[in-house]
Amino acid sequence: MRAWVGTLFFAGLIAVGFTVSSALKEEIEQAKTIVAWGEETVETAPLSPKHAVTLAYKGGAETLYLSGRRDDVSLDGLPDHIRDAIIIIEDRKFNAHPGYDLSGIARAFINNANETSVQGGSTITQQLARNVYLTHERTYERKVKELMIARALEKNYSKKEIITSYSNVIFFGHNVYGIQSAADTYFSRPLEDLNWNQIAYLLTVPNNPSLYDPLNPSAAFYERKDRILTQLKEAGLVSKQAYDAAHGVKLKASYKRHEIRYPDYMDAVMKDAIRLVRTRYDLDEEAARDYLASNQATVETYLSVARQMAAKRELSELPAGLNGGYAELTPNGRIVALVDSEMKQSGEFNRSTQAFRQPGSAIKPILVFAPFIEETNATLDTMLDGRPVCYGTYCPTNSGNRVLSDVTFRDTVAYSFNTPALAAFNQIDQQAAYATADLMFSQWDPDKDNSMASALGGLTQGVSPKELAAAYTPFLNNGVYVSGQTIKEIRFASGAPTISPSMTKQAIWSEETAATMRQALSAVTTYGTGRYAGQIKRPYVGGKTGTTNAHKDMWYVGLTDETITAIWLGADTPRPFPELANRAYPAIVWTEAHR
Repeated sequence: MRAWVGTLFFAGLIAVGFTVSSALKEEIEQAKTIVAWGEETVETAPLSPKHAVTLAYKGGAETLYLSGRRDDVSLDGLPDHIRDAIIIIEDRKFNAHPGYDLSGIARAFINNANETSVQGGSTITQQLARNVYLTHERTYERKVKELMIARALEKNYSKKEIITSYSNVIFFGHNVYGIQSAADTYFSRPLEDLNWNQIAYLLTVPNNPSLYDPLNPSAAFYERKDRILTQLKEAGLVSKQAYDAAHGVKLKASYKRHEIRYPDYMDAVMKDAIRLVRTRYDLDEEAARDYLASNQATVETYLSVARQMAAKRELSELPAGLNGGYAELTPNGRIVALVDSEMKQSGEFNRSTQAFRQPGSAIKPILVFAPFIEETNATLDTMLDGRPVCYGTYCPTNSGNRVLSDVTFRDTVAYSFNTPALAAFNQIDQQAAYATADLMFSQWDPDKDNSMASALGGLTQGVSPKELAAAYTPFLNNGVYVSGQTIKEIRFASGAPTISPSMTKQAIWSEETAATMRQALSAVTTYGTGRYAGQIKRPYVGGKTGTTNAHKDMWYVGLTDETITAIWLGADTPRPFPELANRAYPAIVWTEAHR
């Protein structure tokens, strides 16, 4: 008899939902039945644990959360007494009901008969359904959806799986999700080490995290905490001795900050990892993030702590008002350092990868000098015409308006002359040079950047330090360009297939061209615009400066036999830095970072 009553009540509830929500009715009509809709929803997105992603490097590892501060407890990791306490406080009939409680629903509907929103009557299973699959809007439509998903959850998962999943998704304020993360965040303890006062303290929060703020507990907070202790005592879960020790005793939780070392590098790694998963499995960004967290990813990186710290030290000491981005990689494309002068935590703007600025003369080796050698067999002693020439309405000049005559190719590179560089550019297949730039620079616009001005670095959007450093790899890699990568591989504790990323590799110039360019770039550091960098004693040292009009953007690309580094210095809101530009200040920063 009771089963029939329950069925009739449930059918009536569905009917109510149909009448109050045409939107829900349209959605349900697409499925065979309302029950099938709920089951399909759960089957399409099964419950899965979420964990912090581990970013590993030689000598250490960092953890990064992708979906709030959440690191789930395992099925057997939730202590029995905490599980029982959650059931007593939230849903005493949890182990008996089929996902919903008819009496609770009836009370909620009676209480809300004259209200515009629906509330109350939710079991733990319904709350899990709401937190994972739905929003928290208070409408009959959402309530009926919630019931359908709860039924499906009970069909597909055990009670132990449901209560464990629920304990992992409940919100504890301050971006903290799940009771395990709450224990670590607020008490710096594992779950099994919490005493009853601490357990009751945490269980106070989810009812209303804004009202019951764990970091600013009010009188109402402690009243609820003590009520919870009384309920647990009356249920026989808490002994009289433990109750007496906890009841009326105020606690003060503290927030354990989650800090990530090397956030500028790690933030770029995380973006690369998401991009790799998206590409491998054809997912959108949210699904890729979920894949990494659900499968407990460990991302093995190429970070060099020594290089990162040396660069961060120098960029953190820039003059007031000056910002900077720094990228360093090996000739075979392993990115060992990414530094932003200001970045303190993950998620902030990262100038090493996201600042796209005009490269000035730093683009000449890519767009002009190497193609000129490749196509004309030029040597360092080849003469170029440095006299002023207009190309249509474009009439470039040299720094300081210096007027030249014939100049050697070596001096053209060393002193970063403009007029002989354009004379060389006028002798090559410019469309091929543009195609090379389009391969290397993500913001290259063929409709606007395929022009003579681009040969001197006047681009529409510009380049990032990360991209510019990679663009110089052919000069140390026998003419082969590699795009650069922060990640060695991504492994998954779940057993999902390992992802081993590949880099874009393309032969751009001959070994002979690369060798000649190395000599020319070495002249920059021995007597040219980057001669300050000549203080570094390595088997090979080379470089190239770059400065834009009005000295608003300053660049240096420094090369050794082991690494290539691109440094941009300037202001986020562009303004001139003439004194620093005249000193080739980025070359000084590079030198100090490599001592």
